[in-house]
Amino acid sequence: MASTSVTVVLPTFEEFDSLPSLIEALLVVRETVFEHLQLIIVDDNSNDGTEQLIEELQLDWVTLIVRRTDRGLSSAVIRGLQEATTEVCVVMDADGSHPASAIPAMVQAITDGADFAVGSRYVTGGTTEDGWGFLRWLNSKIATLMARPFTRVLDPMSGFLAFAKNTYERAEELNPVGYKIGLELIVKCRCKQVTEVPIHFSTRQLGESKLTFAVQVQYLQHIIRLLRFTHPKLVSFFTFATVGLSGAGVYLVSLKVTNSLLESTSIAIAVSVWIAMTWNFLWDRKYAFWYARSRSFIMQYVGFILVCSVGAIANFYITKSLASSETILYSGMIGVVVGSAIGIVFNFLVSRLIVFSK
Repeated sequence: MASTSVTVVLPTFEEFDSLPSLIEALLVVRETVFEHLQLIIVDDNSNDGTEQLIEELQLDWVTLIVRRTDRGLSSAVIRGLQEATTEVCVVMDADGSHPASAIPAMVQAITDGADFAVGSRYVTGGTTEDGWGFLRWLNSKIATLMARPFTRVLDPMSGFLAFAKNTYERAEELNPVGYKIGLELIVKCRCKQVTEVPIHFSTRQLGESKLTFAVQVQYLQHIIRLLRFTHPKLVSFFTFATVGLSGAGVYLVSLKVTNSLLESTSIAIAVSVWIAMTWNFLWDRKYAFWYARSRSFIMQYVGFILVCSVGAIANFYITKSLASSETILYSGMIGVVVGSAIGIVFNFLVSRLIVFSK
């Protein structure tokens, strides 16, 4: 294993205080196990003294990349991986929470045949430093549960990772959001055998935590993106159905308003149908058929209206035939249910195959 070439990729943003001790710990690993270990630091223009520190250290095994415009931990990791030329790549946080002493065990897991190794808090032997608090513990557990459709790893939120460079090179459509690059790599690199190496996860001692509400929202967006990658048709259909359900509500509200403003019941129903169809189109284009947003908006809108016209016409005539001024909402409910039942599968399939085709 000592002959294995290893690169550690370290994304940083305002981590100047933590870097000296981490580099020292990596130096120990380099001198005792991996004599050719390389360190690539990808810094998001911290302006905190990181550049001066690396220049003063003058270590030929340490490379600093400063990104002046790009931002984000995950994209920083990808940049570092692109620069790595060794057999194995290790990714870890710069805040001191990941022990450098665990790197040999993680690399050993890869040389033993694993596709991916994770420094884990939750596998047997793994521990977490006291002081997390209930809310942070709960946040971690919920995030882990949300990752279950993709992996059975006990600590999929870990940012301490190891994998062969050629595993990274087979990744498909890497497009991570936020801070959880590990789950992205497991899924997009099609990793089947993932080994969890127990670690002691330390609480940050220096600097400020990057875990904010915005990061949690980004994680939810990331989960949605991964579901689109692994189950595109299923996600597209259920999103289409959900938007359709919301459109039914928009139709009924519109019907109530237009019926009170317009003398003609037929025009009130027609306007309400058009409003609901436009609502559905806007949200379906953004979420149900996300992959086709680069195509002509007008052409897609016209196509969507034509495709959905079968259910819309049924909705119109059912609502009109049953309607009176007192029962317009009840008639609308019946109309929209029947119209949706008639159109949902047909509308989805034709929309996906023709209107929003790739």
